[in-house]
Amino acid sequence: ARPDAGGRTPSDYPLAGLDQAGVDRIVGDGRDVEDLLPLTPLQEGMLFHRLVGGPDDVYLDQAALLLEGVADPHALALAWQRVADRTPALRTSVVWEGVPAPLQVVRRSVRLPVTHLDLRAVDPGEHAERLARLGADDLARGLDLATAPLTRLTLVRLPDARLHLLWTSHHLILDGWSLAQVLTDVFDEYASLTTGAAPAPAVRRPFADYVRWLADRDTGAARTHWRGVLDGFATATPLPADRVRHEDHRARSAEAHTAALSEEVSERLARTARQAGLTLGTVVQGAWALLLSRYSGEPDVLFGTTVSGRPEELPGVESMIGMFINTLPTRVLVDGGRTAAAWLRELQESQAEARRHSAVSLAELTGLSDVPAGGALFDSLVAFENYPFDDARTAGTGIRLADVSSRDATNYPLVLRAHQGERLGFDLAYDPELFDAETVRTLAERLRLLLTDLARGLDRPLRALEWTTAEERRRLLTDWNGTVQGRPDRTLVDLFEAQAARTPHAEAVTSGEERLDYATLDARAGRLAHRLAELGAGPEEFVALALPRTAELVVAVLAVLKTGAAYLPLDPGLPAERRDQLLRDAAPVALVTTSAVPAEVPVIALADPGVRADLARRPAGPLPARHRPLPDSPAYAIFTSGSTGRPKGVVVPHANVVRLFEQTRGLFGFDERDVWTLFHSYTFDFSVWELWGPLLHGGRLVVVPEDTARSPEDFLRLLADERVTVLNQTPSAFHPLARADAEHPELSRRLTLRTVVFGGEALDVTRLADWYERHPEDAPRLVNMYGITETTVHVTHAELDRASATLGGPGPIGTGIPDLRLYVLDGDLAPVPPGAVGELYVAGEGLARGYLGRPGLTAARFLADPFGAPGTRMYRTGDRARWQHDGTLRYLGRADQQVKIRGYRIEPGEIEAALQTHPGVAQATVGVHEDASGTRRLVAHVVPAEGSSPPPAAEL
Repeated sequence: ARPDAGGRTPSDYPLAGLDQAGVDRIVGDGRDVEDLLPLTPLQEGMLFHRLVGGPDDVYLDQAALLLEGVADPHALALAWQRVADRTPALRTSVVWEGVPAPLQVVRRSVRLPVTHLDLRAVDPGEHAERLARLGADDLARGLDLATAPLTRLTLVRLPDARLHLLWTSHHLILDGWSLAQVLTDVFDEYASLTTGAAPAPAVRRPFADYVRWLADRDTGAARTHWRGVLDGFATATPLPADRVRHEDHRARSAEAHTAALSEEVSERLARTARQAGLTLGTVVQGAWALLLSRYSGEPDVLFGTTVSGRPEELPGVESMIGMFINTLPTRVLVDGGRTAAAWLRELQESQAEARRHSAVSLAELTGLSDVPAGGALFDSLVAFENYPFDDARTAGTGIRLADVSSRDATNYPLVLRAHQGERLGFDLAYDPELFDAETVRTLAERLRLLLTDLARGLDRPLRALEWTTAEERRRLLTDWNGTVQGRPDRTLVDLFEAQAARTPHAEAVTSGEERLDYATLDARAGRLAHRLAELGAGPEEFVALALPRTAELVVAVLAVLKTGAAYLPLDPGLPAERRDQLLRDAAPVALVTTSAVPAEVPVIALADPGVRADLARRPAGPLPARHRPLPDSPAYAIFTSGSTGRPKGVVVPHANVVRLFEQTRGLFGFDERDVWTLFHSYTFDFSVWELWGPLLHGGRLVVVPEDTARSPEDFLRLLADERVTVLNQTPSAFHPLARADAEHPELSRRLTLRTVVFGGEALDVTRLADWYERHPEDAPRLVNMYGITETTVHVTHAELDRASATLGGPGPIGTGIPDLRLYVLDGDLAPVPPGAVGELYVAGEGLARGYLGRPGLTAARFLADPFGAPGTRMYRTGDRARWQHDGTLRYLGRADQQVKIRGYRIEPGEIEAALQTHPGVAQATVGVHEDASGTRRLVAHVVPAEGSSPPPAAEL
């Protein structure tokens, strides 16, 4: 049909998928519509983000060009109109309502919006501000995707025949390659208009030919390829963001940091890549993959890359104008032992294969991965920009492109755009709601360091490539670490007995109606110590305790230490089989219980009348000197979970506990006025802090009955009644207490808390916001202390405040105790810089002796300290952490499968191994369930053995 004949049918637009009614509604008589085409996969994605993205359009592009030699701006505007007349992409709009699928509508003609301004008479000092405001105002206008053209121009005349060209367009119709070709065509047309030369427009196939080619493609092979690439990938590679991304946040890389290599390094890098048969784009992608891997601590990383999307098999595709580029996932395994050359060649080959399967939408690709519905496949994007703007061709037009800047935000939090000129430059566009400018500047600097090191040669392993400076390493290893050295020369027994002598009549322990002063506690412990000594208790020996939480427990702990032995706390509710296993592992000389139990070691049952009578007759004074413990004598051994089903007994000497209180004295100022609670089980090492905090400072210890500890309201009442000043809590215990505090203001007003110390679990500081609404920041002080059994309760100290509760993000754990050294290391034991994730290692005076009877395991976890003096050790915590730029640490969770429940470290594998010993269980899996109140529970699922029914829960 002729263009002016009127009346169109679906056959005129075979790719549109419309019926006659749809054609009539959109096309009308057909005189104004040249074509109807479906959107390409990438265009569909852009439209989706535009429609759900609110007022901001991240795909609104704006280029500001400074042109020299434009004597006639109106001729330039006419040249642009002529180019639009022959370029379908510049006459395109989009329709998405009332159609089966969104369509692009190509108009036969459009009037290109052009605004002419003149600043030649304006003070040149005002030009920059005026032009910046002009650009911002133009962006704020946006573009209506339903109205063609999706581009407009502002031409601003400046002195000396210079022209500021503000070009706003939508990314949905033009990619960067096409922008350069449009500009070349416009300059050619301008030269023709101003010189009278006959125009010779470039011959370009229409974008519709690409859309038709795309519609005929079989995507089966592509889907098979990408299913293999993405198999097992479930979570976007984490970025070193400064703030947590909220669920409803829509990322927008609206700001950018610009950097570049020197000309010398750029030339050397290009030569090194060329000699290895690599493109510079591959090298940049490899450096980004390495950077992501080192920052995240993960060897398997994934990021997006933009590809031209121009298929080689489509003739003339290089000269087409439209939106071709696609974004593809690039998945890279980073093996630090491989040479950079071999690794980069493999990356280049995989990218070549990816380009052969590029005609798949990102939404479809995400669906082929294991990423949950609605989740992002990646959060960072790499683009190597190489646009075909022909300077030689435009030289004859009389126009020179003196400067260009652009604004083209994306819906990704972090975008790396590299561009090659005399220097390899790159822009890091970022979402300012997630990243601080300093963080992005540091990222760019680390990328520069990696590229500079790659330029020196590709024959070295990846782990040898530098991304930190010597000054940074000194700060990480020295400046941010404690410098206090030396061990205490006194024991817990020495300090307690000295305190008892100073304040014999001061209350030491309260347990219900029972109250013991220091003298009475010391005497009762002395009598029990004499009985234990007769059974063989002494230095380097262990005494097991299986006692409920009463004053008798405190007496027993002190008695064991007076013999020179170490106490081994066991939960009195342990199954007999489990208890006997621990007794066999530790081989204690005795077991102290409330009531007699069958055991393979001598038992002292404290509730037995005969035992009570015997203890009452014994002397309370000191034992012979041979029973006196030394500072490095074991004080206790606490069993923690083991991955093979066998718990590990951590042996901690007296000096470790003594130095813990010496080194934190200046942080807390504990004294005889303080009242503490023994809230936690003594099988959890937080109890060591609770027990000795009051007894070494002349304070009072309130033993919390187990039923009270399980009732937040009852515990709140106890805190008020006993006038407790120092409270130690795991976060999972504190949150229910905080709710009780909110529900019972009459009790809350009676609290006398001075300090609350969190420990034992990761702390979500945002959950403290409600507490801070009711309590001042300093009454009580809230302090978060990270620690592990192997490093004697506490390692770090972080003062919290109302502001920290609003920031969110990984839990702040602060700085190390002064006599400890903290290292955040990668898999090769190299220090990682601020912002990067690594495993936390602890060195210094707090390290335990090791694991009871497990020399091999001790050697595997307590390593030689490569940064310390000869003979010093460091402990591998298995925890992931990250330095902040201010020298404080953030805790990021476990590097292994271990979990914490109410402060206890638990290996799910240990429980799984135990469950699978049941004859009715074939397989078992154990995980953690957290309810709405924040209470965490272990949940086990079992597969019954063949021919069996699942065993009852009580049996398991």
